[in-house]
Amino acid sequence: MIREINIDKQKEWDSVVRAFQDYDVFYLSGYANAFMREAPENGIPVLLLYEDGDAKAINVVFKRDVALDKKLAGKIEVGQYFDLITPYGYGGFWGNVSDWDKLNQTYTAYCMDNHYVCEFVRFELFTDYHKHYDGEVETRTHNVVRSLEMPLDEMWMDFKQKVRKNVKKANSYNLSCIIENNGEHLDDFLRIYYSTMDRTDAEGEYYFSKRFYEDLNKMKDNVMYFYVVYDGKIVSTELVIYGLKNAYSYLGGTDCEFFDVRPNDFLKYEIIKWAKEKGLKNFVLGGGYGADDGIFQYKLCLAPHGEYDFYIGRKIFDREAYDRLVQLRSEDNDRCENAKYFPKYRA
Repeated sequence: MIREINIDKQKEWDSVVRAFQDYDVFYLSGYANAFMREAPENGIPVLLLYEDGDAKAINVVFKRDVALDKKLAGKIEVGQYFDLITPYGYGGFWGNVSDWDKLNQTYTAYCMDNHYVCEFVRFELFTDYHKHYDGEVETRTHNVVRSLEMPLDEMWMDFKQKVRKNVKKANSYNLSCIIENNGEHLDDFLRIYYSTMDRTDAEGEYYFSKRFYEDLNKMKDNVMYFYVVYDGKIVSTELVIYGLKNAYSYLGGTDCEFFDVRPNDFLKYEIIKWAKEKGLKNFVLGGGYGADDGIFQYKLCLAPHGEYDFYIGRKIFDREAYDRLVQLRSEDNDRCENAKYFPKYRA
């Protein structure tokens, strides 16, 4: 009832995903493959297909061999224990399911059979899977979603007044927007993105390599770049990824020398107009760097009624194996048993 499709079968993988009328971009093979190639420690992505009569759902997980974690090197054999994590972004089972208890039972048995010790899930915003999840569920932060299902003039008035003011100011500087997905301006994107990461003291994992973007760019039907041009220079940029219904503000930044011309407000409005014209239903702006911080408050100005809870989930399938791994890790770090990090043996 659960079938595993490996990443080397990308045509089959994407055929299964695209058969879902409202599939989201995070389930496509190209997205998972980019992260696998970016860093081996991300693990091996697999697509899980659950079928039971009329019920059908998909889930993408990265299968990580615990023995390859440097903290446990030499303590266990390769191929003995694995743990699972959803890709960066959003995940979990997506599809048409009425009997969630049966799915949970089937999934747990499947994970036990395949030596999957535990999993960490970042739940999709547009499903109620988190309500039926039989592991631990928690929400610490919120995300902002701009609904696109109202006339543009009503949406404009739904923005906070400061957004409308900033867009008008940006227009007074004759800003323009380049929209493309052929990689022509990728070096400009990287220049601005990396400088933004430097300015915000971002963690190293967010400094994605050029090859990562080149891999994502192969997803021609699901990737678009937006560039704001001022006086002949690209000063702000954003990478948007999208599925059949939802577009996501994924990665981007602004040249700090040009904050005064309000390129970011201009950029967001251009993306919203493009997404609405494309027939998409939602533009997900995401959250902040911390819990409901200034970045989050800024995004909320674009969608004052679009605050969504963002849920994460943790589940231990094999308690005996999990406890053994924590014990092995404790030999080098006795604080891991009380760590908040999950799984504790990776703390």
